[in-house]
Amino acid sequence: MTISGADDKGPRLMMGRSHVLTLALLFVAACASRRPGPPADFSGFLDDYSLLRRGGPDDVALVYRDPDADWPSYDKVLFEPVTLWRSGRHSFDPVPEGDLLRLVTDLEAAVRRHLGARFALVDEPEASVMRIRLAITEARASDPILDVLRARSGGDVTPGDGALDPETRRFIEHAQIEGDIRDARTNRLLAAGVDRRRREGAPPIDTWADVDRALDLWAKRMCTRLEARTRETH
Repeated sequence: MTISGADDKGPRLMMGRSHVLTLALLFVAACASRRPGPPADFSGFLDDYSLLRRGGPDDVALVYRDPDADWPSYDKVLFEPVTLWRSGRHSFDPVPEGDLLRLVTDLEAAVRRHLGARFALVDEPEASVMRIRLAITEARASDPILDVLRARSGGDVTPGDGALDPETRRFIEHAQIEGDIRDARTNRLLAAGVDRRRREGAPPIDTWADVDRALDLWAKRMCTRLEARTRETH
């Protein structure tokens, strides 16, 4: 399987249009020993989907937490840039580029805002630091090509709170958020999860105002759960 990526020349959206990277290169900073490949229905963003179990009523859809993790020992976060994954070369082309950039930057901004209200945010791995990775995914690892993008400052983000482009709405309806939390120094997996945006009874997402409300609510819930675990007493 190959993953198409983009060059680093300008402060634009990194799209899958210029060169091809192998999956191993993309995950050079991940665990040194990989487990068997992900099930066909998942993107491959996480290292080991077999660890996931169905989450409870107030949790993400699928979740893993290390039962031996010492959560109260962590009080800082290294938050990596959010990425977006979709199956097929040029699979992002039908969705306006500014919309893709806004989805990634808005999720990243919402999570960073709520994390910053609860934890010290740092740029380097050190003691007591959790490394958090998140991705918006609509991809299957079984597909031979995956498009992966990452937002960078200076891109032309779609402005306003108006109606969504039909292609953007279709993408959002099928997308998931995947993420993991690791010890920033040892790379030990502390938690991982997959969450689907659409839940029973969830209001429709028709405008950018709806998107921003949904992303902010998701980020708030995620950060509140994380704070509660790190504040637990032994």
